Amino acid sequence: MRRRNIVSILVVSLLLTSAFANLGFAADPANNVESLVHENHWKRARAILEPEVAAHPQDARNAHLLAQAKMALGDLDGALALAQRAVDLDGANSDYHFTLGQVYGEKADRASIFAAGPLALKFRKEVEKAIALNPKNLDALDAMMQFKFEAPSAMGGSRQDAQDLAQLIARIDPVQGCQAQAELAGMEKDPAEQQALLAQAVQAGPQNYGALVDLGKFYSQPNSANYAEAAKLARRAIQLEGKQAGAYWVLARVLALQKNWGELDQTLATAERQVPDDLRPFYEAARGMWEVGAELPQAELYVRKYLTQEPEGGEPDVADAHRLLGLLFEKDARTADARTELRTAIQLRPNFRAAREDLKRLGI
Repeated sequence: MRRRNIVSILVVSLLLTSAFANLGFAADPANNVESLVHENHWKRARAILEPEVAAHPQDARNAHLLAQAKMALGDLDGALALAQRAVDLDGANSDYHFTLGQVYGEKADRASIFAAGPLALKFRKEVEKAIALNPKNLDALDAMMQFKFEAPSAMGGSRQDAQDLAQLIARIDPVQGCQAQAELAGMEKDPAEQQALLAQAVQAGPQNYGALVDLGKFYSQPNSANYAEAAKLARRAIQLEGKQAGAYWVLARVLALQKNWGELDQTLATAERQVPDDLRPFYEAARGMWEVGAELPQAELYVRKYLTQEPEGGEPDVADAHRLLGLLFEKDARTADARTELRTAIQLRPNFRAAREDLKRLGI
């Protein structure tokens, strides 16, 4: 049984968070922007970089970093212009070509079937250039590995090439090599191999935050559930890096799946205090509650809290949040409300296939 005052506490917290979000984040020149980018604090990085790029349009580095932030936050047109500017200013920089390739790849993912092909070829060209300039660019090698695995042979796809690239990554960095091979195992739909490789990554880098979080995420999923181990890994990651959101949301999800409400409350409070501009732990707690069918009104409040500020880059967007509300309402037998939320999700993202399938199931 939840504490009786938790709903009122959360409502007050929601109002405070909304007011906080409306204030925005002041650009702190003392912040290391590259560290913010590395730690996925995209909104903070954007706030610092936008005035810098406006004041110094010939600064390739800042244009490149702002392109990454805008891409993560969904502004692909803005990202493309900035990434192209960085390459035009310094065409010998491997990272700049890789970011430009990434933007083309993201645009290809969202494009029509007719536009996707040319964009994918631009992605390949830029990533190949990035690798030519720096054969040890691990991000570019990983992106090319995924392209080789997924692309048809007519566009240069080759699963053997993808495996060879994973092996190359492993020779450069054992932890990232295991993670790359785990990506391929996931795409091959081989969860046993994926689990083994993610575990090897943790063994190779026991203090590596990303490796711990990746294995924790894997164990938090229903088809590979090991919730006790997922929670253990997330707690270890939080001890290493308490200012990043990833481990908090893995732990919040697991605690919701375990119906460990007391620790969940504590974890969400700590996460919001440490990373106030990334509320994904609340979203994942709500999703876990939906999966186990427990505390659905509380889960609704968590999603509405998530919607009080712009989602962080790379996190579930507003359309995802409205779809989750629809799923919660469906499970709570609030069919009319579920339809409303699903329609909102589709309005926000017209090609949102999952939401369309949900709405079809409920009867449009």
